Amino acid sequence: MHELSLVMSLLELCEDEASRGGFERIDRIVLEVGALSGVSVPALTFSFESAVLGTVSEFAELEIREIPGTGWCFHCEKTVSLQDPLRSCPGCGGSGVLPTGGMEFRLCELIVRDDRSGKIPEKGGD
Repeated sequence: MHELSLVMSLLELCEDEASRGGFERIDRIVLEVGALSGVSVPALTFSFESAVLGTVSEFAELEIREIPGTGWCFHCEKTVSLQDPLRSCPGCGGSGVLPTGGMEFRLCELIVRDDRSGKIPEKGGD
């Protein structure tokens, strides 16, 4: 299950950000996961819940934004919806489909808390 290794890397990144940013807790982690990324969202969620204990992300809500798969069909010259990057075009049945979206696996946002003050730090200020 490669989702566990993805989660471990994500949690390491969160720990590094907490160290750099001087905050002690992450309240929410926002990820984008594409339908064509090869990542199972249920397995990712399960791995996160299992691995998060004892980290700055222990109490974090994991928000996953699922990005639909899209591709460009060279036969019908249209952007089409894709569920699998190796499938034929759902419109014309042609095999020349280039995936153009839905391959993402991206950390978009961390909502953090500095427990020393009990306040959520403001963005962009000193």
